[in-house]
Amino acid sequence: MMRNFNKYIKTFFKIALLNILPFLVTGCDIGGDIVIPSGATDLSVNIKSDDNAFDNPADVIVITEAKALITDIQYERERDGLNQLHHTGPYVINLALDGSLRELMKGYVVRDIYTKAKFQVHKPEDGLQISDPEFIEGTGENQRYSFIIKGTYNGAAFIYKSKKSMDIVINLNQSSNVKNKTHNLTMLFNKTIWFLNGANVLNPNLPQNTDAIDNNIKSSFKKAFLDDNKDGVADSN
Repeated sequence: MMRNFNKYIKTFFKIALLNILPFLVTGCDIGGDIVIPSGATDLSVNIKSDDNAFDNPADVIVITEAKALITDIQYERERDGLNQLHHTGPYVINLALDGSLRELMKGYVVRDIYTKAKFQVHKPEDGLQISDPEFIEGTGENQRYSFIIKGTYNGAAFIYKSKKSMDIVINLNQSSNVKNKTHNLTMLFNKTIWFLNGANVLNPNLPQNTDAIDNNIKSSFKKAFLDDNKDGVADSN
């Protein structure tokens, strides 16, 4: 009886494997990576400053480097408001400060019409391995950072490290129809507002300015659009 039972179990698993194997094959390639799903678009994402100036007004603050820790990017569909996950991190993006495009990531998204781009600038979580050690100074919650800016304030060097995780939602300037085999999405940010409160320059070394600077960083990401020729200008759909 036990021999018959074992034979039954083996037969059951063979049948089950034959039924689920086609689904497994369509989801993975030989190397274990997800292959391009049917109806997907090869999508690259670039980011650029929408100004070409390196400095804030009056040269009080000069920004020489800026980088962010990104966890994922999603796109909201027009037809049902649901999010399509494009890619997950974490990975570090060094922002170009001269107005040139800097590639953020490449991946795949299902062809559809999208109205919003959403991405997370996030502090490292416990056990997360980051390629750039500056985002983690220790095991404490206050020793992890999401956004790092370097420069000078009144001629003296500073490093500003944000401890705030930010969920940034950007409305596409028009509903973007992702319909071709390849597309590029460009996001814009304005670095000149990071250390400003109206006409006043915020000292990056003062703890009381942290909330205002973090809010400025989040609000500086305002535009995203299809830009297949990567000229930094929105394409017409």
